[in-house]
Amino acid sequence: MNKRLSQGLKTALKVVVSAALLYLVSSKLGVANLWETLKQSSLISFVGAFVLVLGSKWLSHLRLQYYLRSIDLRIPQLTHWKLYLQGMFYNLFLPGGIGGDAYKAFVLSRHFPVKIKRIVAALLLDRLSGLAALTALTLLLSSLYFGLNAQPIDSALKAVLPLMRFAIVLTPLVVLAFYAFHRIWFSYALSVFYSTTALSFVLQALQVVAAYILLLGLGRFENAWPFLLIFTVSSILSVLPLSIGGIGLREVTFFYGAQWLQLDSEMAVALSVLFFSINALVSLLGLPYHFKPAFKSTP
Repeated sequence: MNKRLSQGLKTALKVVVSAALLYLVSSKLGVANLWETLKQSSLISFVGAFVLVLGSKWLSHLRLQYYLRSIDLRIPQLTHWKLYLQGMFYNLFLPGGIGGDAYKAFVLSRHFPVKIKRIVAALLLDRLSGLAALTALTLLLSSLYFGLNAQPIDSALKAVLPLMRFAIVLTPLVVLAFYAFHRIWFSYALSVFYSTTALSFVLQALQVVAAYILLLGLGRFENAWPFLLIFTVSSILSVLPLSIGGIGLREVTFFYGAQWLQLDSEMAVALSVLFFSINALVSLLGLPYHFKPAFKSTP
């Protein structure tokens, strides 16, 4: 099958999945009800969350720079930040064209004497580092919520409740497993493991705090733990290449997660919509670099 046709079919399928998931949530929740909840949101909280998310993206760009330096690829910080923003814009707004990571790998391989396999490996490690930190934070939040929560929960979760309460013991195992992954397959990147892992935890924590601020803006001043737990779970699931930029997957996760934990579904989905809106605004900062790229098309 023609590569361009194959990519087009994959993109069309992702659009269909996103649309179907959004329709599922809206049909069960009601667009009018969701809109009423969104109107309660505070502009100040939205701006505060935007600043935190933007800060997390800056730390993410620094983390990728560490991985690129591990393969002797050094880029001026401002130039790399422009390239990173451009990649974010492509990931969210041009999914049918060229993905952000694919674009970065292509451009860097054209401008630096580093094999493209090494560059792709650095990009992969960067993604996995964030996923490992996010998984560890999810386990921590699970322990905090289910360890402190004495209220009955959905019967579907009762069987695994003891595991959730003690999930914190798995947190260091996640980090150790990721360290072993570096040591066995990417030993050259061990020199930046501690720096990149620390950055991953800080930037993911910033996003959790941003979600908490959005909850405050929606009027949720207590019992925020379960919402934040669903937030981290949805962030993990949104990494799956099943929809456009995670659209639909987050909303479905928030909707059913809220039902399982006996929470306000409208507020949960509203949090998801607000956070996606902030991500979209941050990604739009990469639009100027689509017209004036950080790197020219030819070296």
